[in-house]
Amino acid sequence: MELTYVNANGKSITLKQSRPYFLQKINGTGDIRQTVNTFKAPDQDGAFYISSTLDMRNITLEGTVIADTPDEAYARRHGFLQIFSPKVGGTLLYRERQIACVVEEAGFTVSTRHRIPSFFVSLLCPSPFFETPEEIREELASWIPKFQFELEIHESGMEFGMRQPSQIITVDNIGDVSCGCEIVFHALGTVTNPELLNMDTGEYVRILTTMNAGDELRVYTHFAGKRVVSAGGGTETNAFSLLDTGSAFFQLAAGINTLR
Repeated sequence: MELTYVNANGKSITLKQSRPYFLQKINGTGDIRQTVNTFKAPDQDGAFYISSTLDMRNITLEGTVIADTPDEAYARRHGFLQIFSPKVGGTLLYRERQIACVVEEAGFTVSTRHRIPSFFVSLLCPSPFFETPEEIREELASWIPKFQFELEIHESGMEFGMRQPSQIITVDNIGDVSCGCEIVFHALGTVTNPELLNMDTGEYVRILTTMNAGDELRVYTHFAGKRVVSAGGGTETNAFSLLDTGSAFFQLAAGINTLR
């Protein structure tokens, strides 16, 4: 049983079953409450089911600080509370997954054993989903590099790169629910009205513009984070006006998604 908490300032702390921060209990990583939305008509027996939504996740941590002297215990407590500050958000890393959270409560109870104070932390996770620390990246219609060292050029010549032959890829959403994604259009030449089509649903994202070599457009389809930006020179500018009105900020369903 081990976890790591990293706050927005980059400070981190690891809790496990060893010194100095001995983790005794963690709750809230498995079960989660949900809200079932229904509609009931007059004189109707029962109700119509509309949807179900997951509530926020509440994760609690309990353990003790193990120190050799009361002064060391005080210093450990001070550092602990600095990291678990309610003024800044953070990320909890647990079992190769991460979840964004804010500190709802963090405190200590000190008994007669001043060298071993007990701690309690309550973390509130507005989004209840655990995510992989690393993003899943798939490339479509790109160039596959074949230039490598040691380099030997034959008389017949050699290939420095190869165009990816397929215009269709499958993206595996390994999660249990649908999720948003980041779509990046990066032009290697002149491109008019770039588009990405979800072949499973018929939804598409189309940008009404002409891109030149080096131009890059990014479309974010995440819930409560939908936007279109033009990236260049290390800066991003709003490009929402270039989005085709028939476009949809489609989500990737759990499992295999086919994109063209």
